[in-house]
Amino acid sequence: MQRIKTLLAIVMLYITVAGLATFSLFILEESFQTVMFGTWPAQDAQRWDIVKIGLDLMQSTVTTMRWVTYTCGWIQPLAFISYRSYSISAEFYISALRAKCLAHRPDLFEGEIVSLEFRPNTVTVQQDSTILVTAGKIGALVATNPDRPILKLSGILRAKSGFWIINTLEDKP
Repeated sequence: MQRIKTLLAIVMLYITVAGLATFSLFILEESFQTVMFGTWPAQDAQRWDIVKIGLDLMQSTVTTMRWVTYTCGWIQPLAFISYRSYSISAEFYISALRAKCLAHRPDLFEGEIVSLEFRPNTVTVQQDSTILVTAGKIGALVATNPDRPILKLSGILRAKSGFWIINTLEDKP
């Protein structure tokens, strides 16, 4: 009888600890979704400043979710798999919304590291032999003339000469 009580106590302890981990992950998931839902009317209203706040909140929530998942989520293997997948999907949504927000309001990302792909409309050789490629409001300083129609760039976004410039020659993310 004592063995059964001990076994039940161990099972209850496991259920309690697993429940704490999974409930915390569930609340983080709900937090992410609440912010995500808030970004939808902000996009409809063209309030990209609010969307940017939402992006930052969602990123913070996903970072916390990943931390909880990898530190104690393993205690419940199915929850670990589920919340790991959820955080990967959430990162995808953040990337897509970040691209949309950046396209509409690059000024909201000034001083931040941005990664993007774009098709340059113009290619201009500068006086210092660097090359400025531009597409709409965004430009980039690159070392060589682009040999691909679509460029993948990453760097710190700064205002310069009426454009939002990523200086790939100096800014290393």
